[in-house]
Amino acid sequence: MNRLTRHLALLLALLLAGSSMGGCAWWEKNVTGRVKNITTRRLIITSDPPGADVFVDDVYQGQTPLTLTYSVGLRDIMKGFTVTIQKEGYLPLRREVTFQTENLTFRLIRQQGQ
Repeated sequence: MNRLTRHLALLLALLLAGSSMGGCAWWEKNVTGRVKNITTRRLIITSDPPGADVFVDDVYQGQTPLTLTYSVGLRDIMKGFTVTIQKEGYLPLRREVTFQTENLTFRLIRQQGQ
């Protein structure tokens, strides 16, 4: 069983167990924090030069350097997402990434005639 399959199986088991335990204090104390660690990720995006606009799945997130903290959804696990950066005078760059990606560095290419 690969790592992704194990994580999905663990997450499913925890979610099913949690729904049967209701508001149990033990569950909140011992399981909820661990699930958050699995389902919350951080992505650091940098560019050379800095100051590029960052879009995740075509939604503006800010400018580089940028640290994004996000909750991993089933779509992120199965399909990943697209990070696009753009800066005036440079060609836009796009990368498909997985939820396991922790760092992205883009080297922007100046447009001809700029």
